[in-house]
Amino acid sequence: MAIKIFNKQNKIKLDVRKIRKYLPFVEKKMFLSKNDCYNIIFLDDRNIKKLNKKFRQADRATDVLSFKNTPKDSDIFISVETAKDNAKFYRQDFYTEILRLVIHGILHSQGYTDYSVKTKKNMWKKQEQVLKCII
Repeated sequence: MAIKIFNKQNKIKLDVRKIRKYLPFVEKKMFLSKNDCYNIIFLDDRNIKKLNKKFRQADRATDVLSFKNTPKDSDIFISVETAKDNAKFYRQDFYTEILRLVIHGILHSQGYTDYSVKTKKNMWKKQEQVLKCII
C-alpha cells in the first residue's frame, strides 16, 4: 500500500480501521503509485506545534504538515486534536475531516501549495473533489 498509518498520540481515540478502509479509494482517486510511500503520522497538538516551530518557525499547532523526504517518500503529520476542533467548527464528521487532512497532506507532498489565494483555491478544489468521490 502506498499509504501507511502511524498513531503517535493518545489524547483522542482514533479508530485507524475507519481510516484504512478508505485508503485504497484515496490511492486510486489520487493516482498514487504503489512504489511511493506516504507515511501518515497522527500527533497531538503539543508535538505538531514542535514540528511547526522547528520547520516553519510558527509557534502554534496546525492541522497538517507535509514533508517530502525523497521523490518517493513523504511524511504527513496530522494533529488529531486540531482535526477534532476543525470538525466541530465546520460541522463535519471527525473521520471526514481526518480524510480531508490526509488528502491535503498528500497534495502538499505532490507539490500543491495553499500560500496564495489562487493556489489555495486550486488545491482545495482538488482536495474536495477527491473527498467527495470516496465518501
